[in-house]
This record gives sequence, C-alpha cells and structure tokens, in this order.
Amino acid sequence: MLLAVVLLTGLSTVVAPAADATPARYTGGTYVAMGDSRASGGFFSPTPDYFLGCKRSAFNYPAIVAVMTLPRRFIDTSCAGAQAPDLYRTTQRTNRGTKPPQAHLVPRDAQVITVSIGGNDMRWGAILVHCNTTPLNDRRCRHNPRLENEVRWRIARMENRVRPALRAIRAKAPHAQIIVVGIGGFMGSHGCWPMVPISDPDVRWMNRVFDRAGDALRRATSTVGGTFIDANRRSAGHDPCNLIAPWYESSLSNGSLAYPYHINQQGAVAIAAMVNGAIRR
Repeated sequence: MLLAVVLLTGLSTVVAPAADATPARYTGGTYVAMGDSRASGGFFSPTPDYFLGCKRSAFNYPAIVAVMTLPRRFIDTSCAGAQAPDLYRTTQRTNRGTKPPQAHLVPRDAQVITVSIGGNDMRWGAILVHCNTTPLNDRRCRHNPRLENEVRWRIARMENRVRPALRAIRAKAPHAQIIVVGIGGFMGSHGCWPMVPISDPDVRWMNRVFDRAGDALRRATSTVGGTFIDANRRSAGHDPCNLIAPWYESSLSNGSLAYPYHINQQGAVAIAAMVNGAIRR
C-alpha cells in the first residue's frame, strides 16, 4: 500500500531549465547512484557494503530505484559522510580506509545519475544543536541574528561546493539525466520531545532553513540541466513526529541501527518513488 501511494506522489517533480547538455530519455541503460548517507541509507543491513566504510544499506533508495527501473547496469558509489569534493576530486576517509572520488566509477554512457549531497558541506547539525531543548522550553533560534548569519554562509558554502561537483559529473556523462535529491524532511510543523526535542516555532524555522538549502541545490542543479527533487517540501507530514508513517528517524536513534534524522526504510521507498517519477522515458 505504501509503495502504491508513493509511486503516485512521485509522478510530479520540478525540472530545472536545460543547460548545454542534452540528457537522453531512459531506455534501461546504466544507472549510477552517488552521494552521502541520504543515498547510502545509513540504516542497518547485514551486508558487506554496510560494513566496508560507507554504511551502504542493501535497501537504500538507489537500490529500490534500480528495482523500479531495471537498468542493464547499476552502480552505487554512495558513501556516508561524503562531501561534494568527494564526488569528483578528493578521496574520502572512512573507518575502513579511503574511497576514490565517486565520479571515477561513472561511465560516459550513463543514462541516469542520482545525487544526494550537500548536508555534510552545510553541516546542518551545527545549526540544529543550538535549538535542542527540554520540554516546555524554547531556545528561540529563529530570533538569533548570529545563527541566522551562520545559516546564510553555510547554505552559500554548500551551493558553492555542489556546483563544481555537478559540473564534473556532467562532464563525465554528458547525456545522463542528473537527478538531485534535496536535503531536509525531518523537521515538520511541531516538535515532539524526546524524538524531536525542539520547540514548535524553532522546528518550523528549521524547516524553512531546509527550504532555503533546497532552493540553493535547485539553483546548482539548473546549471547542469538536471532535475531537482525537493525532498523537504515533499516529505511534509512524514517527519519523526508522525508515529504511523515517518520517513525519517528521530533524534533517539543511536547510530548503530540507523542514523538520527536520516531516511528510514519507508523513506527510502518514498524517495525512490519520487526519483522513479522524475525519470524521463
């Protein structure tokens, strides 16, 4: 039932203006998944890919996209902790050694490339930590000028790092459909202590911060003629305070079975449906 619902909701997306590249329609060719923990999953699966440094779950959203699209070849380069430079020019350090730039595994004939990146470049956790509170208290992050200035430069830094990464990916696969999945989604319209220990007004403020981050990623995506999926806005109502159908883990996750404020299994299915609906055939 959940899969049917998210398949329907995934049929509409925002397509950025075309750039010089001419992405081809999908005909079952190579699909490459790139990015950080939003792509790798970060929720436990007893598989080698999970333990080899990148926390790559067997049922992350790229794996589900592959089931939906049946590509002739599927390459998953995603790795938890990745930053934009790790996609194309730097080696990424993990607890199981270094990983080469993810773009090294992108073939020129790739037809679809999904990218989840920017959260580690922005380091949104450094903003969110200022807002954590106890029941009935309010940290008033939304009224903190210093924090607002920090939000602005963190989002600008993220955009400036993501743009060249996407351009490098475009250079590797000039005719691929590049689909960028935005960040956020785990802040809704209210808090719910202890799962989301933030005051209601600050939760709404953080949600708008992720809207702004998504707008920055949308702009970066437009430079390569890609498609942007606004995961923050499209996840409305599925934050951790939804006890029936949350798409994201709460702050109570200890990191061993799932990362706090990261996509869970339901969320992986939902994001995969959004991606599937964005692919031009």
